[in-house]
Order: sequence, then C-alpha cells, then structure tokens
Amino acid sequence: MKRRFHLFFFWIIFLILVATGLPAHSQERQVSITTGEYPPWVSEDLPHGGFVNRVILEAFRRKNITPHFYYYPWERAYKMVKNGVHHATSFWADTEETRQKHAAFFFKSEPVMHARVVFFQLKERPMQPWKTFKDLKRYRIAGMIGETSTQILIQNGLTVHQVAKADQAFMMILFGRLDIFPLELLTGLDILKFQFGPNQAARFSYDEKSLFETPASLLFSKAHPEGKELAARFNEGLIEIKRDGTYDRFYQDLIDLQKNADE
Repeated sequence: MKRRFHLFFFWIIFLILVATGLPAHSQERQVSITTGEYPPWVSEDLPHGGFVNRVILEAFRRKNITPHFYYYPWERAYKMVKNGVHHATSFWADTEETRQKHAAFFFKSEPVMHARVVFFQLKERPMQPWKTFKDLKRYRIAGMIGETSTQILIQNGLTVHQVAKADQAFMMILFGRLDIFPLELLTGLDILKFQFGPNQAARFSYDEKSLFETPASLLFSKAHPEGKELAARFNEGLIEIKRDGTYDRFYQDLIDLQKNADE
C-alpha cells in the first residue's frame, strides 16, 4: 500500500511538471541582453553570436546563468536597457566622453574586448594628417546612429551624417557623397570583405591615426532590480575564463576565422 502511494504521488508530480512545461530539475537563471550587428565582435549571423557574445555566454555559463540575446539597432538596444526592459546590453566602448553618461544609468562590467576605432577612407582621397577635432571639419563624416564614435564627434562640434548601417556609410563614400567613416578596425575590414565585391573593397583604406582606443564592456541596467547582482556574477565568470585561458582561446578562434576567410 505504501509503495502504491509513493508511485501515485510520483506520477502526480510528473504530470504537473509536464502540464506546466517545467523540467523536473531546477531551472537555470535567465538573463536578457540586447545587442546589435558589429561583426566580427557581435552578429546574429556568426557562430556563437560573434567573439564578444561568445565570451558573455561562457562567463555566464560558469555561473549557471543562461543569456538570451535580442538584436536591435544600437540606439534602441541602449535605450531598452537604460529603461530596464532588458538586463544588459552588449557591448559599449568606455571613453572619457561616454563614461559619465553610462555611469548614470548602468553598472559597467570588466572589459570584454579592446576596440581601436579608425577612419575609413578611399585610397584616392586619403585624409591629411590631423591632431585635433577642428582638423576634421574639412571632411564630410559618416556615422552610425547610436554609435560611441558618432556621439564623440558630435560632442566635439562636428557635423555627422548618420546612417543606420555601416554598409550604407561605405556606399555613400563610394558614391562621393561623404569622405570618411569611423569604425572599429576589424569590424570595418570584416564588412568590406564580406559585404562588398573585391574591386569595391580594394578602393578603401584607413587612416593610421586612431580616433580612439579603449576597452569595451557589457552594460547592466540600474533601472532593473537584478542589474547590480548580475554585473557582479558576470565579472566573476569573466575573470574565470580569462584566468584559465578560455578567453585567449576564443580570441585565437576569431583570428583563425578571419585568416581562413582570406584564403
């Protein structure tokens, strides 16, 4: 009789779990992250979502947390996390111009990558040597909506013709409508390689002087009640994967992927 009761109780619990769609074991914690298109660092079309999102996946996995990525235009991705709709946004440069703005609304993670932003140009119309933002006023400048580089240029008194996607900026330069376009170096080379024909891509070069070089981080919403704790948990996982060599292995995979694409 006792055995029958135990079996009956087991089946009742099992049927309840099946009916509610819940697993019999405890569920992993979930985190929602907004992101965008910035290959090879982040992209919906790349394995693991690109290098940065792969790092985020593994860092959270170490803490038994499952990230879910939602792809939006960058400005929207930023605002949705600022307003607490999602937990975090991947990923944003940490510059003097943006640091105060980010600090008002976000908890910043440890760096997930280091960015080098340069000006792309046509080889037949190279930039003249420049030192200050005033020197850039002679150029018609393209910029992506919501991008850190766009914000920096506007804050320093420059007019920026804003576009939604990087390929639009490159096309406007090809058509002679604009002159230069700031973009992270590997991202710019990736877009030219995979989204333009070889003859078009060969017309571009980039200015050796960086607009800025800076670490970039995951930003966690201060408007979300879990933001601070999730930032701490992520940092713990990130430190682990940097310490045991996983981060370096992921970066080497990125370099190998870029090399193989050239062959």
